[in-house]
Amino acid sequence: DSPEKIAGALQGVFLGVLEQLKGQRLATAPDAAEAARLADWLAKNIGLFCAPNSPERVAFDRALQPLAQQRDEQIAQIKANSKTAPAMLDGNGTSEFFLPRGSPKIPGEPVPRRFLEALAGGPQPDYGPGSGRLQLARQMTDSATPFTTRVAVNRVWHHLFGRGLVPTVDNFGVLGQAPSHPELLDHLAARFSRDLAWSRKKLIREIMLSQTYRMASQPTNAQAEQLDPENLLLHRANLRRLEGEAIRDSILAVSGRLNPTAFGKSVPLHLTAFMEGRGKPGSGPLDGDGRRSIYIAVRRNFLSPMMLAFDTPIPFSSISRRNISNVPAQALTLMNDPFVVEQAKLWAKRLAPSAGRAPEPLLREMYLTAFGRPPAPAEIASSTAFLQQQGAAHGLAPDAALADERVWADLAHVLFNVKEFIFIN
Repeated sequence: DSPEKIAGALQGVFLGVLEQLKGQRLATAPDAAEAARLADWLAKNIGLFCAPNSPERVAFDRALQPLAQQRDEQIAQIKANSKTAPAMLDGNGTSEFFLPRGSPKIPGEPVPRRFLEALAGGPQPDYGPGSGRLQLARQMTDSATPFTTRVAVNRVWHHLFGRGLVPTVDNFGVLGQAPSHPELLDHLAARFSRDLAWSRKKLIREIMLSQTYRMASQPTNAQAEQLDPENLLLHRANLRRLEGEAIRDSILAVSGRLNPTAFGKSVPLHLTAFMEGRGKPGSGPLDGDGRRSIYIAVRRNFLSPMMLAFDTPIPFSSISRRNISNVPAQALTLMNDPFVVEQAKLWAKRLAPSAGRAPEPLLREMYLTAFGRPPAPAEIASSTAFLQQQGAAHGLAPDAALADERVWADLAHVLFNVKEFIFIN
């Protein structure tokens, strides 16, 4: 097309938008979005078409005034989301007074804020007028003060082996026990801060790939067992029980009910009829919606009976080392807890036993799932006899017992109660 036709077409478009603005019909136009963008461009570049004080400019401004007023009203209704986060200001620090014999009635001289001489040794520099938090953090993580890295590494070792290189994980002082492997503790502490960049994930990976972690708990060296009966020198792995949370998660994983969803809100705890108290919350699902135990809500006045039976600490204060007990309440919990009974039924349903199907493949699948090993011939024989016995208890014919989910649920319940299921061998 010729330039004249193109100019005429553009003029028609501009005039059409101006007419829509003048008649306040822009929002109802068929191409309202395109017309609005063009009107915005015209408003920003009005100087290209008319002089500032010309009649055309005055008419254009008059047509835009109602729209500008509507825009301002809509903007005033928009609540902007803040992109900032609350934070603490680093104000002036306050030095505390020395209290002779711990008595606050006769305070002594003020003591400047500084690092502990008991850890760093010798007089320490003052932190200055600020709060001192930054200086404290830098000194705690300084390579010249390996105390922090030793404590962190020892706690990771404690969680992986059941006992730290320093058994008193929360006491590295005079009253604490000496490390069993001081050179190893210093080596891991140096690696943790220098080579692993304070990454606990990398530290856990390095320890778990070691030969020490992969040893079996069964003694193979009679001389080592005689010289080191408490296994302080780690000539074998320590036989230890799973924590309560891990036992619950293992039951969910074996039954096929485990929900691997990560993050999100916590799941309310299931309350039994015996859990009474002030401020009683609403009860959650029996299986916690299949979520891992870390996502189950914790209420200090309403704690899970199963977790308490397996030595989960009462959350009134922090604790670095859990008690490990072996009491009848744990066996009674695995035998009678409704959660365990329900998961045994789900496990049996997942096996889908049917008439005419041999029990050996199902038994092999159950043992592999629960213990990570195939069953021995004696275990297959005893399990098959148990299935027939439970079938008779349920009033089933011998040929129908192996196809009934109830007898397989009873066997699944028995496997949950085997020591091998809750102990790391």
